[in-house]
Amino acid sequence: MRQNKEFTVTSLKNGMIRISRRPVMPQSYLEKYGILHLPEAGPAEGVSLEENALVLPDSRRIAFEVRPEEDDRFWREEMAYQLRKFSDTIPMKVKIEGRPGDERLEAGEEADGWDSDRKFGISFFLDEDECFYGLGEAKRDGIQLRGGSYQNWAVYQFDEIVIPLVISSRNWGLFLCVQDRHFVDIDDHAKGRLTVLGNRDELDLIVLYGDSMKDIVRGYTQLTGKSMLLPRWAYGLTYVAPIHQNQFEILNDLMKFREKHIPCDNVSLEPGWMAKFYDYSFEKKWNLEKFHMDSWMRSREYPCTFPSVLRRFGFHMVLWLCMNYDLCDHEEGLAGGESRLRSWYDHVKPFVDDGADGFKLDPADMLMRIDSNRVCTNWETELAMHNISQVLVMKQMHEGFAEQMNRRPFIHYCGGYSGQQHWGAATTGDNGGLLGGMVWMQNLAMSGFMNTTVDMDIYCPEAIHFAMLAPWAHHNAWQGCSQPWYAGEENEKIYTDYARLRYRLLPYIYSAAIECSETGIPMIRPMPLAFQEDMECRELANQYMLGEFILLSAFTDRLYLPEGKWIDYWTGEEYTGPYLIDSYTPPEGKGGAMLIKKGAVIPQWRDRDYTTQYSDEEIALHFYPGGDTEYLFREDDGMSLDYRTQVSCRTLIRCQEREGNVLVSIGRREGGYENKPEKRVWKIFVHGYDGQVQTECEEEGTQVILENG
Repeated sequence: MRQNKEFTVTSLKNGMIRISRRPVMPQSYLEKYGILHLPEAGPAEGVSLEENALVLPDSRRIAFEVRPEEDDRFWREEMAYQLRKFSDTIPMKVKIEGRPGDERLEAGEEADGWDSDRKFGISFFLDEDECFYGLGEAKRDGIQLRGGSYQNWAVYQFDEIVIPLVISSRNWGLFLCVQDRHFVDIDDHAKGRLTVLGNRDELDLIVLYGDSMKDIVRGYTQLTGKSMLLPRWAYGLTYVAPIHQNQFEILNDLMKFREKHIPCDNVSLEPGWMAKFYDYSFEKKWNLEKFHMDSWMRSREYPCTFPSVLRRFGFHMVLWLCMNYDLCDHEEGLAGGESRLRSWYDHVKPFVDDGADGFKLDPADMLMRIDSNRVCTNWETELAMHNISQVLVMKQMHEGFAEQMNRRPFIHYCGGYSGQQHWGAATTGDNGGLLGGMVWMQNLAMSGFMNTTVDMDIYCPEAIHFAMLAPWAHHNAWQGCSQPWYAGEENEKIYTDYARLRYRLLPYIYSAAIECSETGIPMIRPMPLAFQEDMECRELANQYMLGEFILLSAFTDRLYLPEGKWIDYWTGEEYTGPYLIDSYTPPEGKGGAMLIKKGAVIPQWRDRDYTTQYSDEEIALHFYPGGDTEYLFREDDGMSLDYRTQVSCRTLIRCQEREGNVLVSIGRREGGYENKPEKRVWKIFVHGYDGQVQTECEEEGTQVILENG
């Protein structure tokens, strides 16, 4: 579109405009390593550049100013401010293992300095009422970013999942195609502006625009990949066993889950499973004193091993890993270059053969430590590759497992950068399971990330409430006496009730997960994303939508209901929005509000102890009539990689109100998948309605049973 000595503006396609330092940018490592997929330049209809302002098709103007490198005053003031502000957020420095034999070269670049010969700055002028969201875990005390500065650099217990995407409430956003540490100032030091500063990169960003903030999220996931679909069982409950337990102690605990009918699908082993505690090497072995896995027993088919017994009772197994390895070498080999090191994933293949269905990756060295004076095998410093390495570990684990087993892995990690959502799941790390974790999950959702959770605090009803209804539920009992039956009778009952509720809701949760993998719109929908036109929602951080129809709140007695009718799931009380509840108190045994938006269709399962305990043949549909509404129920086999290349099996469900009657219409199941039930039994529950209910179904051989509301 335009080029001058400071910058180039290029149209990529409708919804994407690139602003870069030069007309043809060199291939970045994000592109080379398959994390970022930039479309070829193409026309953007109705977009023009007037002076230094992008004029969008609806006449919106996005004015900006590129800061020249010779503007010494700007750099002294702005960069110095950011470096001072974030001076305490530097990872420790340590050598990363796995280096080739030669020392290569010394970089001589310190982590807390900046290179005056390689920097960029750009400012965007803001409207007074404009709000901003995104940037991954940049903020833990709120979801609205205006008024703060943020460092996009993965640092343990500070900002572990760094997503360089910022979204404006005016339906535009910035995706920063940079890889090194950089800063985003949103009306903080530079008033009235959104300023991006980089100290080891060139200017390269994409302006995303559309008709809503959801369009910006979709655009980002088109560039970096939509959220992966986890195995369906991973959307159940994951239990992390105490770190020093042996196989019999863990099995005894798991049998208590079954005896007490606390649903659970996955057990995760901490580093005590390894012969060498915290083994970083390629020579990992089972701790035979705790887990009897001799060489002659090591097979998924051997009946009496620990993993085989787990599967027999409906459990999957995830193993903890730690690492400090040069992941760039493998990517260079994939890109056609020289590869000199073993693939990191190769050495964990035997444990997958033993029965591991996934891995938990520890942040200890990947997030905490950098050797700023050494280089990786691609000749870049470890400092420069730090952000990208957070994605590469997930990418290589994901692809290695998928190639080995031809099915979805369950890989999770608390670090990340651009594209992390495409390769696995995440926790909010060692940061607790209270309000800060809940806020981080929402900020990640505003950054295109779906599969998030927290370490559930089972001693806090509010924490159990939102953590059991997170995209995936995670009880980390690695230390102390943290099994649910040791939390006290009251907390154990709350924990059990919420776990059973989650499993009843799994068809709704999993359908929302499929929707995200197909559309890019996350399962958790913060209030400003779900109700963008409602100004009261712009800064709400204690409540959000789970999927299209369920509103959750925690850690507050103040509850705001947007326009529409809402039903309290616990009490049946009905509200008409917009409405503010100043002092909401959940019933005894509940940790927060759970409301259903009228018009909702909530598919549910029968009670179960694990996901595959019963067939998928029978689905209960819970209707909350509210005018004419539609719901698209999505399902698949829950395991294969087919979701990458084909759409899910879908059933269009309608609820219509006609002259005092309700008509429930169930369409055909469009699409197939392996082991799809030959017939379907739909049980219909209509809530909050006393009139006549009629049902119709387009698919022959399908049974529809009308139950009480």
